[in-house]
Amino acid sequence: MRKETLLVFGFLAVVLSTVALIWYFAWPALRPVRFETVSDVTLTIEQTNQTRKLDEAETAQLNAWLHSHTHGWAPLTSPAPSTGDVVIKAHLPDGEPFELALWTGISGADWNDTAITRVNPKARFKVQSFDDQGWAPLRRLIEGQGFEKTDVP
Repeated sequence: MRKETLLVFGFLAVVLSTVALIWYFAWPALRPVRFETVSDVTLTIEQTNQTRKLDEAETAQLNAWLHSHTHGWAPLTSPAPSTGDVVIKAHLPDGEPFELALWTGISGADWNDTAITRVNPKARFKVQSFDDQGWAPLRRLIEGQGFEKTDVP
């Protein structure tokens, strides 16, 4: 085999192995999030510490929202401004806890319509900001359901 051919094969091996290594670490962050169906859901407004249990219809709405928003979640790279304005806690089918922290703009204006979650307790935190249309089902769960509207603290 000629020296030039070996050099080309060596160069291709280095490039392809580098690409494979990068994709090995990047692929988990790029995959869609797989939400399981949650049950026994409670919703807590953090500023007033008001908590209520979601009924079956509201739990079904939350599950439909989770299953329709599997793309666009990114790893959380910077600390959140607080624990969230609203915290939704639930249980996964295997009994593990599930938590979805929501920012409505009260504790961090630049975090309006943002959610942070983990698919399971061992997974990394994922964050996503939503437009008004994507956020509307969560807004319906939060507002007008017996909670008083609060001002900025």
